[in-house]
Amino acid sequence: MINFLDEIEQHFKEWYPKEGCGVIGVVKGELKWFPCDNVASVNEDFIIDSKQYIAISKKCDIVGIVHSHPDSTPEPSAFDIKYCNALGIPYYIFNYPEMDMFKLEPVRETKSLYGREYELGVNDCFSASVDYYKSIGLNISNRPLHMPKERWWNEGENYFTEENIKTWGFKAVEGSMKEGDLLVFKLMANVANHCGVYLGEDIFYHHALNRISCRENLFPNWKKHIIGVYRYES
Repeated sequence: MINFLDEIEQHFKEWYPKEGCGVIGVVKGELKWFPCDNVASVNEDFIIDSKQYIAISKKCDIVGIVHSHPDSTPEPSAFDIKYCNALGIPYYIFNYPEMDMFKLEPVRETKSLYGREYELGVNDCFSASVDYYKSIGLNISNRPLHMPKERWWNEGENYFTEENIKTWGFKAVEGSMKEGDLLVFKLMANVANHCGVYLGEDIFYHHALNRISCRENLFPNWKKHIIGVYRYES
C-alpha cells in the first residue's frame, strides 16, 4: 500500500469533492493499484463502476477496496462496514487531503441460508448461492458486482455471462440437472438477472428480489425462466 500512496492521493485529488475509489490486486505475485470511477450520484458515497470491477477481477485477485472520505475522518461508515463484510475484502479508507488511513477488516458472519431479508449487494441471489456453496465446501470468491445499482439489468449490465460464470469455477451443461448445479434465470429482462442452486427433486434454493430466501419448486413458475445450467468443474 505504501508504494501507491502518491498515485492514490492523486486519484483522490482528481475526484474531489467526490469520494475517490479503486482496488488493490495481486498480479504475478505483486500488489498493483487500480484506480476506478465512482458512479455514485452523491459526493458522500462511492460505487465502483461495475464493468471496471469485473474486468479487474478477471485479471487479478482483488485483496483490497480503497476509497476516500473527503474533508472528514477515515472512520468507516455503517455502509462501509456492511459492504466490507458482504464482500469479505478489507477496506482501506483515507481521509482527504490529510491521507490518514483506517484499515477495515471484514467480519465473517455466519448466516442462516433460509429466512434472510433481501438487500441487493448484501443479501441477494448471488450471496445466497455463494453461501450455499460455502456450506458444502466450495468457495466462490469472485462476486460479480460491488455496491450495485438497483435493477442493474435495466441499465445495460450483464453479470451472469458464461465468461463470468466460468471464473467462478462452473461450466455450462446440458441434459438433466444434478444436485448442486447453479441455475441462471431471466425474469422480465433482456439479460439473465437471477440465480439459485438446484437441490434435486424439482427443488431449488434462491433469494429473489423483495422476498425472503427459501427453497422452492421449479415447476411450474420458475423452470420456464431458466436460461442456463452450470456445474462446478471439480
